Amino acid sequence: MNAPEIFELLKRVRWSSFHAWTWLHNFLAPLSAAIGEAVRRWIKRRKARRAQSWPSVEGRVGATDVAAGTRFFGSPRHVSAIFKYSYSIKEGSETSYYSGEFSRLFPDDDRAWEWLWTLKNKRIRVHFNPERPQDSVVLVRDLDSHFPLPVRTPEDLVFPRPEIYNQ
Repeated sequence: MNAPEIFELLKRVRWSSFHAWTWLHNFLAPLSAAIGEAVRRWIKRRKARRAQSWPSVEGRVGATDVAAGTRFFGSPRHVSAIFKYSYSIKEGSETSYYSGEFSRLFPDDDRAWEWLWTLKNKRIRVHFNPERPQDSVVLVRDLDSHFPLPVRTPEDLVFPRPEIYNQ
């Protein structure tokens, strides 16, 4: 089949709106999702950079949870370790109470729960915006300095520690 025959064949195909939706679904939807995720990460990094100069107070870790992440075109599924925290700010004779949420990705449930277990009911450093005290950030470097990620050894994978699973 030569080129003129291919063009004649394409002219005879009746293009419907289905072809446009297929292209939209297969190309534009994943592209816009990737761009949205990149923008979300950029905003998060920018907020963390600004928060380094914000004052900090002592906060407390409250509720913890692990949420399954979504797969994106066959990539491995990560889980998010999520905890809620609370903090208070004394403004003159008045004390105001605020709360926030922090999440971190892990490759599996066990590591996420193990890390959250080390944080449960612990005191953490919370940076807050002086102009808007309800706007707060927990920096990863502050958490890692006091609550490092669990170290994995081959023995951990073969002989799991019972205290991780009996919660």
